[in-house]
Amino acid sequence: MRPVMLLLLFPLAAALSGPGRFWHVTDLHWDPEYDAAASGGQVCPSGGSRAVPAAGPWGSYLCDAPWRLLVSAARAMKSRLQRPDFVLWTGDDTPHVPDEKLGEEKVLHIIENLTSLIKETFPDTKVYAAMGNHDFHPKNQFPGKEHRIYNRTAELWRAWLDDASIPLFRVGAFYSEKLPSPSTRGRVVVLNTNLYYDQNDETAGEEDPAGQFQWLEETLSNAARADEMVYIMGHVPPGFFEKKRGKPWFRSGFNERYLRIVQKHHRVIAAQFFGHHHTDSFRMFYSDTGTGSGHPSLGVLVSFDACFTTQLMGIAERLSGD
Repeated sequence: MRPVMLLLLFPLAAALSGPGRFWHVTDLHWDPEYDAAASGGQVCPSGGSRAVPAAGPWGSYLCDAPWRLLVSAARAMKSRLQRPDFVLWTGDDTPHVPDEKLGEEKVLHIIENLTSLIKETFPDTKVYAAMGNHDFHPKNQFPGKEHRIYNRTAELWRAWLDDASIPLFRVGAFYSEKLPSPSTRGRVVVLNTNLYYDQNDETAGEEDPAGQFQWLEETLSNAARADEMVYIMGHVPPGFFEKKRGKPWFRSGFNERYLRIVQKHHRVIAAQFFGHHHTDSFRMFYSDTGTGSGHPSLGVLVSFDACFTTQLMGIAERLSGD
């Protein structure tokens, strides 16, 4: 395996004073019960009933991540880029196990431990964090109203949140805050796209869960008036899964409304970042006429999903193995 580099241009016009660097972290899926020495090859609950014959201390392709692997990856991030401008964390922290093996307290315990790992790795760095569909109990079933898991997670992330973001997070796990540099006219919009996920029965009959669509429109309109450029981030992306072309992620009504919002406000959207896929994806949004957006910075959606990605504001840089 040799490292390869992929570069993607994200034009931010005059909103940025110069290039900057940030990390995108996603889909860590920590399996706290991973045990490479377990008998019978049953080393990880996340592997189900399958035997995992070649498991080692750093994990196995058939399992979610052991703690040792995550700590090693975090140290590698710090050694490569010790002081990023900020971090985007797009969720999915818990292992792929049945709901009965988790529960609210276990989910919160995992979020707390990974939050601590990121804080210890980048103690003086602004982190914009979104919840993934696995970061709830039962998984996927995010409500469009206040919930204990939202409240507890807001407290875990309080060091990263402005006071104005806390009430929004408590009722729907979304918020928006400015980019950290005072010389940068830009902001990050953190969405709870789990509200639109087609596996979420809690919001299936709602038009605008938690009022997030209305809030997003208002936030993008305000950004345009303030001459700000916007990064949108969340966990579950809109559109279809490229490995299964007929598989949508959002319920159709939610997907259509989201696309209309992007089309309407594309001039202020610099880029969008999601996780969930466990693949790396680059997508273009199109206008209603079937042509690409007339604004070059805007239909780009990026779903980097290989756990850790370092990116430039202006240029995104991806290291991986082939």
